[in-house]
Amino acid sequence: MTGRSFTSPWLRVSLLAVGLASGIQAEGTPQLRDVQTNTLVANDGTQFELTRGIVRVPEQRTPGATATGHVLDLAIVRLRRTGAPASPAAHVILAGGPGDSGVEQVLGLAKQGGALLAGLMAGDVVGIDQRGTGQSIPNLASPALYSLPLDQPGSLEAWLPVIERVCREEAARFRANGIVLEAYNTRESADDVKAVREALGYARVTLWGRSYGTHLALATVARHPAIVDRLILVSPEGLDHTLKLPSQVDAVLERLEAKGAGDIIAPLTAVLNRLRSQSVSVSAPHPMTGRTALITLGAFDIQSAVARALGDPRLLVTLPAAIREMRNGDFHRIAQVAMLQREREGVQSAMKMMMDLSSGASSARLARIERESTTALLGNAINFPMMYLSQAWGAVDLGNDFRRPVISDAPALILVGDLDPRTPIANATEVAATLSRATIITLENATHQFDLFGSAPIRDMLSQFLRGQKPASDRLTLPAIAFR
Repeated sequence: MTGRSFTSPWLRVSLLAVGLASGIQAEGTPQLRDVQTNTLVANDGTQFELTRGIVRVPEQRTPGATATGHVLDLAIVRLRRTGAPASPAAHVILAGGPGDSGVEQVLGLAKQGGALLAGLMAGDVVGIDQRGTGQSIPNLASPALYSLPLDQPGSLEAWLPVIERVCREEAARFRANGIVLEAYNTRESADDVKAVREALGYARVTLWGRSYGTHLALATVARHPAIVDRLILVSPEGLDHTLKLPSQVDAVLERLEAKGAGDIIAPLTAVLNRLRSQSVSVSAPHPMTGRTALITLGAFDIQSAVARALGDPRLLVTLPAAIREMRNGDFHRIAQVAMLQREREGVQSAMKMMMDLSSGASSARLARIERESTTALLGNAINFPMMYLSQAWGAVDLGNDFRRPVISDAPALILVGDLDPRTPIANATEVAATLSRATIITLENATHQFDLFGSAPIRDMLSQFLRGQKPASDRLTLPAIAFR
């Protein structure tokens, strides 16, 4: 075992409430506390010195915010190859989600990567469980499910009131436990990154971010440019990219057809038109229990399922076949997907909700989304339900100053998949426009999720960049998707 805490999220909330009541104050200079050091042995036998600890930070630093005096404990890990000297700089891994664990990501990378990781990232590697996640206290994970009914077709009009009610109840529960939800935003998290750097004593850091992690990396370099040595942005999400553009989802569908998926758009259009006229009820084995269940499907169910599948290569390989089955009147495959979605859909994390909702979108982007959603094949399914939940959670928008393009001369490497509907090539282009030393690498046949360190060609590009060299090419072709 790696010493991971098994304290439940709700107990962690209660523990924080005790701290709030006692009026604990954060120290002026961040310190690494509760330090534990042991050895991590990778699968290939490489040994790392593993340091665990916490960094205590203010709950809110934002000027004008109500001062609470509360503090949060951020869990961190630091990896250093056994016998290597202390490093003046470090690689800091910023997890995506929002809500994924940077601590677990670093531990997993070390275990699987071993000598390859140590050779690629010369120097220390740091993982942070961002405020509200993982082993940090409090952990804002939520077990609340929306419990969407199976006996009626899905739609924004039917589902949104149910989801809003659950979210309001969860927000009230967290606030009753002493959680200031407004403190969970990317601006505060960017200041947390600076605090961790100070506590560990590094002069500068290289920030690695993926998806939301790139959003946090960009916010960090915008607020604290002097501490950032380099940026590696994988599947980039700029500061005004939290909400997705429906037109970019349609563009991925078109590219899939060009890459051997066969006809997708025409049969999918036919299926959606049919379901807009009349929903369909399907009896199918539940994918987990095997028991036969009845579910009613509408056009929105299909739009939602397709939007999810486009970002996940495991689902994407079956998507063309599923669309053709539906065109021929067979909805059993999609019915099983919809069963799981309706049963498992829930809050997951108040941190995730607050981070995305507070980052928000500019009025121009909101207007574009509304305009495009009226004609896009999948409507606005890719932004549902997050886009509509600000009032339910009481989120405070960070404003257009936060969302301004990030200007920096730090070297930046941006990797983006040409089949990614969530963080598309257009994101990379917009982000790079104000990063004077940015290089964009387009990964052909890559969706939102792809193996970053398991690909030797990608590792070579990363290595070249980290050595101060310009990668030899701005495109890299990954294996073609093997559609079933």
